[in-house]
Amino acid sequence: MSILPACGLALLLVFTPARAPNAQPASPAPLDAPQASPLDVVVPPDRIAPASTAVPGAVADAMRAAALGSAEYGVAVVPLDGGAPLVWHNADAPFNPASTMKLVTTHAALALLGPNYRWRTQILMRGQLVGDVLQGDLVLQGGGDPKLVIEDLTEIIMRLRARGLREIRGNLVVDDSLYDVGDSAVEAFDGDRSQPYNVRPNAALMNFKATRVSVRPQTGGLAVDLDPPLDVPIVDEVKLVRGGCRFGVAGLAIRDTGPDESPSIRVAGTYSPACGEQSTMVAVLNHRQFIHAFFGAAWRAAGGQWEGRTVVERRIEPNLPVLVRWDSPRVLADVVKDINKYSNNVMARQVMLQTSADPQRRRPATLERARATLNAWLEKRGLRSPELIIDNGSGLSRRERIAPASLARLLVDASRSPYAPIYLESLPVVGIDGTMKGRLKSDAVAGNAWIKTGSLNDVRSIAGYVDGVSGRRYAVVMLVNGPRAGNSGAAQDALLRWVHSN
Repeated sequence: MSILPACGLALLLVFTPARAPNAQPASPAPLDAPQASPLDVVVPPDRIAPASTAVPGAVADAMRAAALGSAEYGVAVVPLDGGAPLVWHNADAPFNPASTMKLVTTHAALALLGPNYRWRTQILMRGQLVGDVLQGDLVLQGGGDPKLVIEDLTEIIMRLRARGLREIRGNLVVDDSLYDVGDSAVEAFDGDRSQPYNVRPNAALMNFKATRVSVRPQTGGLAVDLDPPLDVPIVDEVKLVRGGCRFGVAGLAIRDTGPDESPSIRVAGTYSPACGEQSTMVAVLNHRQFIHAFFGAAWRAAGGQWEGRTVVERRIEPNLPVLVRWDSPRVLADVVKDINKYSNNVMARQVMLQTSADPQRRRPATLERARATLNAWLEKRGLRSPELIIDNGSGLSRRERIAPASLARLLVDASRSPYAPIYLESLPVVGIDGTMKGRLKSDAVAGNAWIKTGSLNDVRSIAGYVDGVSGRRYAVVMLVNGPRAGNSGAAQDALLRWVHSN
């Protein structure tokens, strides 16, 4: 398949959806974060397209000021209505894209599943309902919902209670058979499973397997609260110290501990009352433990009784009676917006897996099958490129690779799709919302660019669309790989300003 030619693209259709509103939606999820793992290939080869279009002077100057060499970044700026690229620097070279890889995953998912795709979670029973008591197991059959949060679980439990169920005299059985993601509890990426960005996908994922830990000084000590509540003990080992606030909640170590069947959450470190109330999101407990604690707390809060265990089973007998059929109140278009606006890793990974899921559960979705599904779709669309490596689809990977030209071609393709407005509006609006909320707020480009960001140690990236003052719209990609990539923010901003003003 040919790479985007230097002479530009001939397009059949141009999209001009309405700009994203200035309203700022509530942040729904833990975000991705820079990591400590080294980049396996720091500097890509210096391959510039034969008819290279020069990097704007302001961008080149900012790169030199950041001590970044010419080979450490690639740029492609392409008008959506055809014509020659404005900028074409190392555009065919493979780079680690960090979270801009989510643009590939979400474009494919919207096409393969449809913007109105809705996830289904079912509550089944294995046993008999005698009066208000279930003599047997309650089965939670995961449907891959990437955003089944506490509000959803509360409603599911209310429906169970409305069915007359008060007491469960059995276990909670988790059916994760829709996905096969392996048994590892810790991500190989950096091994820190307390970080929300490291949460692994599961068919019965709940609340991103994360909770907000709040600490609040009070008379005689410190109050520690969890939101949503989890039915586990909290071990408070925080030492209150005098003086001003230095690190706050960021200086605390929050980890789960204890035996598998009776874990607890340990909060340790020092904290000054001068810090006031602070909170942080953490991923605690393993998948089974989290569901046990999450469901148990919500069930008892609704007046239910249950003293059983939680077990995970790969195969559930067919035709069990359905107590509650829960269709997510969010469609894929809503989830794509969360993924791209706030760069949520686990949601992106769930969506990628869902593209290869078999609703009849004849075979589970796997990472290998999901990669094959995305690659086949890209091939069909003429977007498959030799350098492209899809790992988990979120960008939280040291293996993933794409060239700026390939990502620009994908953005152009998305601009011609039936769901182009949905895709555009899922992106952070420069100076207004998402991960671009705090950048270029007072600049003319604010509100005129829709940009997905990416950030890992040794990687910084931006990709999306910019409206020029001329009225033309451009696909813009800048991928930076190198030990000083974190210094490239000024150059990225300079590129966005230049595209808008020129």
